[in-house]
Amino acid sequence: MKTNSTETATGDLEMRERRAKTDIVRDTSGDTENAPQKARNKLQTSKELHRRLAVIDEEIIRVFNSERGEPEILYDTALHLLQAGGKHVRSLITALSCEAVGGTFEEALPYAVATEFVQTASLIHDDVIDDDDKRRGVESTHKKFGTRMAILAGDLLIARAVKLVSQHATPELLDIVATTGVKMCEGEALDILMYVVEPKLLTKESYFEVVRRKTVSFMRGAARTGATIGKATEEQIEILNSYGEQIGYAFQLRDDILDVIASETSTGKTALSDLKGNKTNFVLIHALSESTEEEVNKCTELLKEGKTDFALELIKQSGAVEYTSTLAQEYAGKAKDAIRNKGLLNEDLLFVLADHAGERDF
Repeated sequence: MKTNSTETATGDLEMRERRAKTDIVRDTSGDTENAPQKARNKLQTSKELHRRLAVIDEEIIRVFNSERGEPEILYDTALHLLQAGGKHVRSLITALSCEAVGGTFEEALPYAVATEFVQTASLIHDDVIDDDDKRRGVESTHKKFGTRMAILAGDLLIARAVKLVSQHATPELLDIVATTGVKMCEGEALDILMYVVEPKLLTKESYFEVVRRKTVSFMRGAARTGATIGKATEEQIEILNSYGEQIGYAFQLRDDILDVIASETSTGKTALSDLKGNKTNFVLIHALSESTEEEVNKCTELLKEGKTDFALELIKQSGAVEYTSTLAQEYAGKAKDAIRNKGLLNEDLLFVLADHAGERDF
């Protein structure tokens, strides 16, 4: 089965747009190349991130297509979400952490691609578990190609990531990548076990334990991987570990907000997925913590039936979105504090990425 031409065109358009931004940076780089790093304005810094995103986008597709096998449908299935793009925050953390300590973007690129293979695999499997219809603005993989082929495609991406890393990594790097994957799986399992079935299980403490394993461990692992590639000192590794950890919390909290307030058009995935799927979401947990026992019981019962209106009413009454937004920005601020004036070579780029994690709208 061939990939849908409309979806392929959409992916190609996004890549062309990022390439155009790359060209702008290259055309103007002479104006800032020799200027002090802190003097670069935020717009230029943002363009530099887009340049890296453009390269990562193209390398993901190039690497995947460089070793296509049979049956063709398996590879088309795995390529489906890869072509749809993505936020690439984790791969950017890897690349920027490497550059921060004197390594090069090119050294980090294979690991950035492997990171995106693993991340995309986890999304394919997540969508199967949650039975979501959309992801990254396109039909979810299992809806388009079937559940069995989607699961195999996710497995293929993980295998390709392992192979890619093994071609470049030291035993130390392999251990970091593998440990990160283990923690992510543990977090996903805890998330499933925390489905909204018992109100007493929905505490902020249990929520942050899930996030620590599921999202934060991946961000920390990405930062540690990049720093290790760049031959960082132990002190630099700890600094970037802390940066990745705080970004992980900011990113997940913002993700929870978007699940509640954003449309499918703006996020590219199924709206209210967490609430409809009875999954943990900090916005909901905070709203329930501000509600009466009667309201909590009513809300959880309605959510079990797939009804979200009362939950959204409690969220609005409690100001949970605003509270969570403030918290996400606080974590983004902590990420910036972790690296501020620590002698990293690209502090400004890391700052912009932290702000994006806590404020993004997709």
